Amino acid sequence: MEFAIVASAMIVLTFTVVQVGLYFYARSMALGAATQGANAGRGYNAPDGSAQSTALSFLDQAGDGLTNQRVTVTRTGQDVRVTVTGTAISVLPGVSFTVSQSAHGSVEQPS
Repeated sequence: MEFAIVASAMIVLTFTVVQVGLYFYARSMALGAATQGANAGRGYNAPDGSAQSTALSFLDQAGDGLTNQRVTVTRTGQDVRVTVTGTAISVLPGVSFTVSQSAHGSVEQPS
């Protein structure tokens, strides 16, 4: 009886630790994609859609750590912001964790 109680607590703790790792992995993927997208979109005369396509390409190559991926690009005359949102993979039934990371930078201007 005592072993069943201790084993149950250890299993829950193990799954919680794994879930925390998956959440931070998904955040890292989202931030990496947002950074790559912002860097591509802020280049001098960067074509429309370059930020979004670069961020999506990064996510495709990074693997399955982030599902339901969405990339939003906001570009003004002087600034570009890329926001990547999605859902971290969950090992806990019935629980989902939304991830959102942004990166921004100034658009390169001729001197």
